[in-house]
Amino acid sequence: MPKTIRTYDVLLQTVLDQFGRKGAPFLIGIAGPPATGKSTLAERLVGDLNAAGEQACFCPMDGFHLTNVQLDSLGLRPAKGRIDTFDADAFVAAVQRLAARTSLWWPVYSRQRHDPIPEGTRISGTEGVYVVEGNYVLSKTEPWRAAGDAFNLSIFVDTPDEVLRQRLMVRHQRSGRSQSEALEKINRTDMPNARIIRNDRQREDILFYEHADD
Repeated sequence: MPKTIRTYDVLLQTVLDQFGRKGAPFLIGIAGPPATGKSTLAERLVGDLNAAGEQACFCPMDGFHLTNVQLDSLGLRPAKGRIDTFDADAFVAAVQRLAARTSLWWPVYSRQRHDPIPEGTRISGTEGVYVVEGNYVLSKTEPWRAAGDAFNLSIFVDTPDEVLRQRLMVRHQRSGRSQSEALEKINRTDMPNARIIRNDRQREDILFYEHADD
């Protein structure tokens, strides 16, 4: 059974303890449905790990989106964000290179261009901790599963559906969608994705859940 953690301070100490025992390279996989706060959590961990003297790097999965040109050619633009709209093979290969401590460019996703940028973050291979974050990083489906096998610590972030819906509505309207367009996106793509992410994941080491019961 995964360990349920409710507070950030306990999570950070758990990460520090496990990294101290294992050493570098230490790969952390953070997964969960959209709008659960995965990116915020991952970036906070990276900042605090660096502040503690550990060289940490944020490696988001979003940079492995297929380009809009590719999505259009496949007829998948309306489903953007679904598991089949990512380059899973490239993602798995990149995670395995982190584990092998080789240098690489980690792609990032541009919210301005709405497309990935291949040369996003330079990874030297000498960093101590890599925090890999995204919806599907713990998927048990192939080829994603091989990435999950490379993580030294896996964290699944979740929150109630009503909270997800509220956050997604705000997110989509901020990006320019009308209320009706945002609701359609939530019902057509986001919430079905959330169910898939929850149901098709490998067992995590830690469940980080904002509203967990005692």
